[in-house]
Amino acid sequence: MTQSILVVDDDFDTLTLIGLTLQRRGFSVKKAQGGPEALELLREDLPDLVIVDVMMPLMDGYEVCRTIKSDPRTAHLPVVMLTAKAQTSSQLEGFRAGAIDYITKPVHPQELISRITAVLERVKEEASRSGAATITVTGAKGGVGATTLAVNLALAYATRQHVILIDLEMGGTDAIHLGLSPEHGLNDIAQLESGPNDPAIVKAALTAHSSGLKLLAAGDVPLEPARAGLVLNHAATLCDVCVIDLGWGAGQMARVLAQRSKVFIVALDSDRATLSQAVRLLHMLDEANVPPKAIRLVWVNRLGITNEVGVAALRAALGREPDATITSAVEEMYLALEQGRPLVLSYPDHPAAAEIIQLAESLTQPA
Repeated sequence: MTQSILVVDDDFDTLTLIGLTLQRRGFSVKKAQGGPEALELLREDLPDLVIVDVMMPLMDGYEVCRTIKSDPRTAHLPVVMLTAKAQTSSQLEGFRAGAIDYITKPVHPQELISRITAVLERVKEEASRSGAATITVTGAKGGVGATTLAVNLALAYATRQHVILIDLEMGGTDAIHLGLSPEHGLNDIAQLESGPNDPAIVKAALTAHSSGLKLLAAGDVPLEPARAGLVLNHAATLCDVCVIDLGWGAGQMARVLAQRSKVFIVALDSDRATLSQAVRLLHMLDEANVPPKAIRLVWVNRLGITNEVGVAALRAALGREPDATITSAVEEMYLALEQGRPLVLSYPDHPAAAEIIQLAESLTQPA
């Protein structure tokens, strides 16, 4: 597959020369004459790498790089600075802004290609080492069992993989479901002036569960989407599977995390109010260009109605059947919450527990 590069430079001649050099080596190139134009292009499509000049009007290269790294949708993009500013202080500022390499002008075309190729190979190698599967669970509306589903899914993975469960719902209850009383969590990260800028910060905020699962407990204040994206970037280097309990709703956080997740689960029931909210959520995901294959509808049949009636209601409202169904387990779910031992631990032989385990296995299978 052809790799794509976005080149950002206010000098037209430099932009043309770099573009031709890269195209001759087989890269697909997009060009922007400044930071605002580059950021607009990034809203439309994401390249494999960004090359940015430092000295530009309106936004210098440092600001462009910081903006890219602060947006969870683009934070993973490698940014290379290509500039005439050769001072050590300028290079240090570039790396602090998030650049992966700093190349000074003038540069021979062969050296440019070698440096760019090396960066892309390093990024590919790092991705292969830290490619945690991210599974986000949200409810079409409150009270449909999204948290119960997220906690039990995370535990289903914890028997054989390193798992982090992130409770992004403000004042969320994942810790209660797990019988934990965390001393650390997202409150630690919310108090930071910026960042987190290091995986060690996320690691220090985790609480261990006896199953091996690690919980990043909910905070008391909402976490802005950009910071949540940074948390996810670092968490992905610390585990094999990252399960996110998003709470419910069709806000900006849902949009951002849906674009970043391997699987985005919408937990729902078959009542009219829930299905009406599900329609809104699915419309938002479509507008955000989330691939339909990444979205899974999971019907949590809390009321124990017949399969035929529930599936018919979902089909009529959403135009599709659920990808998975979780059997009613009202009493067992209640007791599991009271005991702080989720269903897959306290009632592993219950049909609902078996369905959650089967769902977990299906979500991480190769496409």
